[in-house]
Amino acid sequence: MKRRTALQVLAAGVAPGQMPSAQHHPVSLAQTSSSYKPRFFSPEQIGLLAQLTEMIIPADDHSPGAREANVNLFIDLMVSHSARDVQEQWTSGLKLLDTEAEKRSGKPFLKCRAAEQDRIMAAMAANEREPNTDLERFFTRLKLMTVDGYYTSAIGIHRELQYKGNAVLSEFPGCRHSDH
Repeated sequence: MKRRTALQVLAAGVAPGQMPSAQHHPVSLAQTSSSYKPRFFSPEQIGLLAQLTEMIIPADDHSPGAREANVNLFIDLMVSHSARDVQEQWTSGLKLLDTEAEKRSGKPFLKCRAAEQDRIMAAMAANEREPNTDLERFFTRLKLMTVDGYYTSAIGIHRELQYKGNAVLSEFPGCRHSDH
């Protein structure tokens, strides 16, 4: 078993004897929206996660963002295989987010204008290095899972990072930078 596959299996909580084929691997399924059925979050929460993850890793002219990489579905898969306390942290975090949006703008986060969403996200991220509130801790958890999901997706690995795979070198040419 390849190292990446082993890590994905461990992350998804699948026993090696139950390992599906590569194209039906749990993480791959979560990142192929047409075949994935949500396992933990409601459709509304899946939509909220799609918006939040896209705000963290937006599409640009270099590569697609978290929405196209289906990071929200990756989060659903990971949380569905997590301990109950982790699941509760995610559901309460999403509720706290909507509560904050209601407090600031009188409507749930997804109904807020883009500028309002940006201000709420900025407030959540303000103390990212040392979160003090449950909402700030939720942001840290959300950002870490977004980055994990994005950079384990084909979009993150191949289109963003432009990883071509391992290549055998017959010799190592050394640094070719003109300053060295």
